[in-house]
Amino acid sequence: MDLTEKLAKERRSRLAAERLLEQKQRELFAANEKLAMHARALSDEIVEHRSVALEAKSEAEALKGQNARFVTELERAHTLAVMAERRLWDSINTIHDGFAVFDSTQKLAAANRAYLSAFDGHGVALGISYAEILRLCAERGLIVIGDEGPDDWVNRMLARWDGDAIDPVVVQFSNGNYVRLVDRRARDGDMVTLALNITDQMRIWSAIEAIPDGFVLFDREDRLLTCNQRYREIYPESAPAMVPGATFESILKYGLERSQYAEAIGREAEWLSERLRQHRNPQGMLEQRLGNGRWLRILEQPTPDGGRVGLRVDITQMKEQQEALVSARTEAEAANRAKSAFLANMSHEIRTPMNGVVGMAELLCDTALNEEQRLFAETIRSSGEALLVIINDILDYSKIEAERLTLHPEPFDLERTIHEVTMLLQPRARAKGIDLMIDYDMFLPTRFIGDPGRIRQVLTNLIGNAVKFTEIGHVLTRVVGLEAEDGRQQLHLTVEDTGIGISPENLDHIFGEFNQVESQQNRKFEGTGLGLAITRRLIERMEGAVWVDSDLGKGSCFGFRVMLPVAEEDPVARLPITIKRALVVDDQFINRTILERQLTPHGIEVTLCRSGSDALAALARGTRFDVVLTDHDMPEMDGLSLARQIRAAGVTLPIVMLSSNPAIAREQGKDADLSGILQKPILRSELYRHLQALSAPAPVVAKIAPPPAAGRRLMRVLAAEDNRTNQLVFRKMVKDVEIELEFAGNGREAVELFQSWKPDMIFMDISMPEMDGREATMAIRAIEDGRSRVPIIALTAHAMDGDSTEIMASGMDRYMTKPLRKSAITAVMADYCPAEAKPIAAQTD
Repeated sequence: MDLTEKLAKERRSRLAAERLLEQKQRELFAANEKLAMHARALSDEIVEHRSVALEAKSEAEALKGQNARFVTELERAHTLAVMAERRLWDSINTIHDGFAVFDSTQKLAAANRAYLSAFDGHGVALGISYAEILRLCAERGLIVIGDEGPDDWVNRMLARWDGDAIDPVVVQFSNGNYVRLVDRRARDGDMVTLALNITDQMRIWSAIEAIPDGFVLFDREDRLLTCNQRYREIYPESAPAMVPGATFESILKYGLERSQYAEAIGREAEWLSERLRQHRNPQGMLEQRLGNGRWLRILEQPTPDGGRVGLRVDITQMKEQQEALVSARTEAEAANRAKSAFLANMSHEIRTPMNGVVGMAELLCDTALNEEQRLFAETIRSSGEALLVIINDILDYSKIEAERLTLHPEPFDLERTIHEVTMLLQPRARAKGIDLMIDYDMFLPTRFIGDPGRIRQVLTNLIGNAVKFTEIGHVLTRVVGLEAEDGRQQLHLTVEDTGIGISPENLDHIFGEFNQVESQQNRKFEGTGLGLAITRRLIERMEGAVWVDSDLGKGSCFGFRVMLPVAEEDPVARLPITIKRALVVDDQFINRTILERQLTPHGIEVTLCRSGSDALAALARGTRFDVVLTDHDMPEMDGLSLARQIRAAGVTLPIVMLSSNPAIAREQGKDADLSGILQKPILRSELYRHLQALSAPAPVVAKIAPPPAAGRRLMRVLAAEDNRTNQLVFRKMVKDVEIELEFAGNGREAVELFQSWKPDMIFMDISMPEMDGREATMAIRAIEDGRSRVPIIALTAHAMDGDSTEIMASGMDRYMTKPLRKSAITAVMADYCPAEAKPIAAQTD
């Protein structure tokens, strides 16, 4: 092969190689382009995946925080659930009704305390079956099952749970409680039991069924809710219509159709309309007559929820009694007038001869008699006065019973009255060894305007009862007061004792008539039980009130409150008390306190000792005292022993003994050198009088008595009296009084002597023949015609309340009840003695 061919071949190979290289370059370029595009796509995908990864990481972190929050919230929710469950059970445990849950196998799964408390001590706990609880109740007598056997009752109670609808049942526990069991089945098969305590409702309903009246209750739509059996018995014709839900109108119509209402016959529509109006707008009580002749009292009232509650009271017997009441009242009034007339006549008939008996006995005692004759005369007088007291008691009780008691107010000393009553009862108290004490408020006035006789009667009853029922200790009469308007004081008087006391159940009727507390303790005490009843009536008559507080076995406190005007005190010149220091010795704290209150207002510094040894110690300390006031009867060292030891120590200060029995104290204390012995309880004025006597004497100014009257005429006294014995008694009673005395045998003679003799005063008997005292007095007043007025004093044996008003209305000036007293006669003559006549000196009996 030549070179040219080789070169051409080589050139062709080179060209082919170049074309191949160019082709490979194009393929490489295309491959590079594809690679670049893939790289770009891969880069974009990487960027996208990186973004997604970042988002996933962010979401993962967010999910992680959310998960932690969910966990925290779940824990909080769990805690709240536990707390809610605890609160729920705490709340369930606080309710008084029982609550229990039984699982699907009828075993107790949960129960509150109220449910479990019904089975305390019987082993009822969670896990016990319902059947076991029922059998336990039946066999151990926890439930009243009546005539049913235990097995029958248990089977009946278990059968209740087998039905679809479980009706409530009421069971009675042996302790008297009633429970309504309400059972409901849950979706998961559990049984929820609610045991409602309906004891109060059952008791109320039992009470409603027990009342003898008809009871009915309607709702706000006038539909019947309930009624008792008595209501049905009252309306037997309407009873079939009395079903819950029936309206009041329908029940009325049912009765109208059967002629149940006698007053509606012939006017049914009008009666129905009127009865419905009265039912819906009750205006008090109604009376209704039924067709069977019986009468009803209808009482209807609205209830707070808009309903109506009603009572039907059978008043047939009362209606029948009302028909007899008018005639019975007439008969009673006639009997009362007869009784009053009988008491008045009895009083008059007894007092008339008593005037002679007591008057003559009094006159006989004023004559020269030997010892035996004086004893006989005094016995006659005291027996007559005792009979007079009995008559007065009978009349007092009659006045109280008829509410015709009259009070006679006058100025009196309350403190002295209390002291006099206490002293009257002191012998009985001393015989029993009890102390009588008086604590009268130091700053309270002593003089008031009231009826001292009735006040004394009340105090005698209260203090006397306290002494009667106290065997050991003391009886304290305490008086305090509050100043009121118009110069009056509200007085509180209490009588406290340490006696047998009164039980609480007897306090309510202690002030009743003829009531005495019957007990083993007081059966030995005699009495009619009338005293406290009279006390209550007397205090109520004074517009006051009585009360009692008592602790059985420890004592009682009787008290009363009255409002009395203060009487003006008479100025009395009193010697000053110069004693500055006093040593008071008494084992009783109350006595020491009372004496301190009485002495301190006079500027006396008081040292109190409760025994003789304490008093000796006080004197040994060198304290200077002006007087020693010591009790007589004290434990360990009595007052006389203390006085002797004080004298033995060379102490010469005055010693005053306070004793319940001054006679014994004087007899036994002759060697004790006592400065005085005072009777307990001490009257304040008496204590001050002794302290004044121990003080330095003050100058006394002698009073110059007025010269006696001379040259005056005698007072002319006319006595109109038809009874010769009473004339003799009157003449003898005034025989020592310087008067001119004339007697008239009846009212007509009295009028004639008034005109002819011109008396200065007239004693006028009420019951006289021809013309009685009232008619004579009216005749005399007609003659005077207001130009002058002679004092006319009524003398009567009538003592009934109302007599005085009737007598004074005839024109008389005063009223004196027989038997008469010399002191009363002379006192009234002294009051009415004219200035131109010789004065009359009042005399004592």
